[in-house]
Amino acid sequence: MNLRTEKLDLRFGPTAALDEVDLAIPAGDHLLVLGNAASGKTTLLKALAGLCRPTAGAVRWDGDDVYALRPDDRRARQAGFGMVFQTDALFDSLPVLGNVLLPLTNRGVPRAEALTRARDVLGEVGLADAADRFPERLSGGMRRRAGIARAIVARPSVLLADDPLAGLDPHTGLGVARLLLEVSRGRTLVVCATEPPPGLALRRWVWVERGRVTYDGPPDARVLERGAA
Repeated sequence: MNLRTEKLDLRFGPTAALDEVDLAIPAGDHLLVLGNAASGKTTLLKALAGLCRPTAGAVRWDGDDVYALRPDDRRARQAGFGMVFQTDALFDSLPVLGNVLLPLTNRGVPRAEALTRARDVLGEVGLADAADRFPERLSGGMRRRAGIARAIVARPSVLLADDPLAGLDPHTGLGVARLLLEVSRGRTLVVCATEPPPGLALRRWVWVERGRVTYDGPPDARVLERGAA
């Protein structure tokens, strides 16, 4: 899926979370959206997924204005997105397998097929032996892997990750970074972070400052220096 924003404005009352953002993300692109706290990067991620209605401008999926689509069509096409949350957002009342099954259950995938796909994905992220554990019994890295499994089990074409290595120790973070790169082969990957996550070398950086894109290009340390100034 090709993603594009055109003069995208998104306001919460008088506050401009995004301000005339023009961004093109071809299918299969891998990019890192960087910015300081409250810069608008997480809002941009949500807007790309059709979770925030623009105040002005447009978000386009394969050229189609997201909010010109019928609601049922929009929801159907949102199935092409997988989300990895900073807080994992796992349901503590469900074991790992139950959490990973949810996207398939919500889409009406037959139970037998859903179980096979969920177990396959858990094997892919290294959690085959933890399927019956509840989230409270998982380490931080395992919880993050479970979140990734849930994000990819429905086979999305776009994977969006909001600060996916936050709170992890360096060794665990490197493992999760490698996993994200592995599962993103053939997919579009957009990662938000306040600084480049170790081990997650993406070929394109976008710097967001006060809701505006002020840099869009190859990795460049001067972008970070400017942001820290």
